[in-house]
Amino acid sequence: MMTIALEQEQVNELVDRFYDKLLKDTYYVNMFNERNTDIEMLKKRQRVFINRLVSDESVQEEWKQVSQVKERHSFQIAPERAAVWFGKLKETMEEMDLNVRVRDLLIEKVDFLLNKIVR
Repeated sequence: MMTIALEQEQVNELVDRFYDKLLKDTYYVNMFNERNTDIEMLKKRQRVFINRLVSDESVQEEWKQVSQVKERHSFQIAPERAAVWFGKLKETMEEMDLNVRVRDLLIEKVDFLLNKIVR
């Protein structure tokens, strides 16, 4: 399968826009404050993560991603919160002029990973 490229500027824009949306949601604002979250660090990780998701094709990488996601999200994630989070991510992607194949691939991979951590 051909690797699909996503420009770094697009990744940055996606992450910035996505966090702008999250930070308008009181639940996430409170959660980030309670956990003393460094939003810039979070954005940095998210950019690396999205780049990986788009470029990694191997099954081995997929399982590495699963364990990384589980490690970073050791706390309980309610299905409705995951749905809100994912909804905001999809909304952000829809608003951007992303390549449809890139968008679909990202949605599919994020959905797969979310299903591994939502309890």
